[in-house]
Amino acid sequence: MRKKHQLPAFTALMVTGMIVTGCAAGDDSDAEFPSDTIEIIVPFSAGGASDVQARAFAQAYEEANGDTILVVNRPGGGTSIGTMEAAGADPDGHTLLHSTASTFISLPLMEEVNFDTEDFRSIISYGDLPTIVLANADSGWESLDDVSTDAQLTIATTAPGNVLHLTVSNFIDEAGGTSTYLPFDSSNETIQAVANGNADLAGVDPGLAIPRIESGEVVPLAVASTERLEALPDVPTFEEEGFERSHDRYSRSALTVPADTPDEAVEALKEGAERAFETETWQNYVSSTYIHEPAYEGEEFLEIFVPNETEWTRESLEFAGITPREQ
Repeated sequence: MRKKHQLPAFTALMVTGMIVTGCAAGDDSDAEFPSDTIEIIVPFSAGGASDVQARAFAQAYEEANGDTILVVNRPGGGTSIGTMEAAGADPDGHTLLHSTASTFISLPLMEEVNFDTEDFRSIISYGDLPTIVLANADSGWESLDDVSTDAQLTIATTAPGNVLHLTVSNFIDEAGGTSTYLPFDSSNETIQAVANGNADLAGVDPGLAIPRIESGEVVPLAVASTERLEALPDVPTFEEEGFERSHDRYSRSALTVPADTPDEAVEALKEGAERAFETETWQNYVSSTYIHEPAYEGEEFLEIFVPNETEWTRESLEFAGITPREQ
């Protein structure tokens, strides 16, 4: 069993050490895996939570396995640009997609896309990052009760309809207010928008939020986790404050590969990921981001989590005044 906060089911990632398809020595069918650089496509800008997570994993994987991992940022199109690139890659285990609910849930509910879950298989779950709701330090708001809902509130978010956006919009709706959103390419930009006063609120992962809280630029109003965070013991959960629709909401992410990727490559990646999770580099990342063990591991991300979360997202979009697409 992994340590608390350690990503348990990192059950599938970069290529494992070297796996040789069993044939006689010197046979041309012998092949090492990986036989090339492994690439992780991140469909978000550099510097955001997804980018930081992918790069921490890549570094840990390289240290543990001696392979080369390249993290490539492909932002744009609400994650569709990077996702389409990954979907069209050779299914040989050398191209992975950093996948979030934004790609497989929020985006398809808001616009037509040219991919779906059947184009991929999820092989590794990073873990679950709780959402912290932030306000401007000069707003005078120190708790959810302080938030004024007399006027429409603006939410800074990395993708309309993702869990960071809808956790906040659900709270505003339950509090009797209305909201709109400002989209940005990274969570650092959403924090800056709140710090500058360009947005009223933002939902952000702990690893990026806590340093800005400590610097005094923003203030935390609530956390969407099931329990209070050790790093913010005075910040209540949404459940404690009576806002059930924003309770138990996490940013969940996984590494996925094209659906036709061979089982041998997938198993190699999983084994390599397990070694990566044991490294000091990864453990430091886990400690600094307060990541929780994943509720959905490996294949469960696409097979169970995505279908389950789609209904909550659909309902939350409607509460936020956004009409979801018929699917």
